[in-house]
Amino acid sequence: MSNIKKYCIYTTIYNLGFTFCTGAIMQTFLIQAGFLAEQVYILNSLMQIMQVAMMLVLTFLSGKIKRVKMATSISCLSLILLTGVFLLGAINPELIKHGYVVAVFIVAGVSYVGVGLYTILSYCLPYHIIDMKDYGKMMGISTAIGGGVSFLASFVYSILLSKFSYMKITSSFFVLAIVCFIITSIVCASMREKNVDANEEEQEKNDFIAVFKNKHTYILLIPNFVRGLSVGIFSVIATIAIAESILNETTSSYVNVILQIATFAGNIFFAFAYKKLSSKNLLLIATLGVCVSFPFSLELGVVGFFFCFTIASFFRFVTDTAIPVLITEIIPKEQIGPYTSIRMLVFTGAQAVATLLIMPLKNAIGYTGVLIFATIMLFICGVLYYAVARSVKQNELKRSKSN
Repeated sequence: MSNIKKYCIYTTIYNLGFTFCTGAIMQTFLIQAGFLAEQVYILNSLMQIMQVAMMLVLTFLSGKIKRVKMATSISCLSLILLTGVFLLGAINPELIKHGYVVAVFIVAGVSYVGVGLYTILSYCLPYHIIDMKDYGKMMGISTAIGGGVSFLASFVYSILLSKFSYMKITSSFFVLAIVCFIITSIVCASMREKNVDANEEEQEKNDFIAVFKNKHTYILLIPNFVRGLSVGIFSVIATIAIAESILNETTSSYVNVILQIATFAGNIFFAFAYKKLSSKNLLLIATLGVCVSFPFSLELGVVGFFFCFTIASFFRFVTDTAIPVLITEIIPKEQIGPYTSIRMLVFTGAQAVATLLIMPLKNAIGYTGVLIFATIMLFICGVLYYAVARSVKQNELKRSKSN
């Protein structure tokens, strides 16, 4: 079997496991296990902080890892620890009385060190297993397959929750997640690793230095940071909706289904619309789409929540696709790798800050105010990216005319 096929299997199965031990499913389980909403927000922040800490270390040391494939394979197993603790809590809810909250926090911190390792290595892995001219094709296939599989699994999970005991079904899917991580690790380890040219390694060092001399690296820190604040709040919408008594343990599972549908639909829309509109215009349109829908998610009941959240999710995933494309038009090709590491550090770090801000913001302006704040942050991101991209394009046109 070719490395491209194995990569598609590897990412699909990993994302499936990730779906069932993070996000809305994790948040709902913790609330049902007895966690307070404030504890869920702090736990999310802790996980992001540990992930960022590891990513920061690896930004400077990842080039020294010679066996990238094997390191990636091992890092795939990190979430087994956290999922195992969730599984124990689902099987025996009485654990909440015996230090379970503390155990979850400790294990989550350790597990997300591994997630930070995986985050960086997953960007490095393709360079070691395929010819990079096949990268676009491979990513397109793996994203489509992964989105479809995760959607079907999330849909089945939602149906089962409506018919059977919440804890029994959730514990079964925790077991599925653990199995997924084990299979992922095995598939990753089985891929053939190609030799990396010594000249390529030297070029990577030069590019890392060059990216710090590029003024756009610093200008774009602001939109990357505010986008992280927005996405950080967006990521705990299930907990917010439960805290506002809009959703319960069954209806909250539909949040994950909506996210899978929005991911697929948003990417399909971008693929077709990109042929007629520029990426910067699509980003601006999608940003406005989120602005006119997300703030109303908590104001119109259950049906209104799902309607507004679906629209906001669709446009949010259009922005998630538009930004990486737009970056390639702003940052020189040879600096994309190092810049991506910096961007992800700022973006992920902001998500950790966001969940710490939720309760102070909620106490001051309410949960709807929190959503408005998230919307404003995304609006700032979209406008700044648009302005920078337009400026770069105009400068290129001026240079071409002068030549």
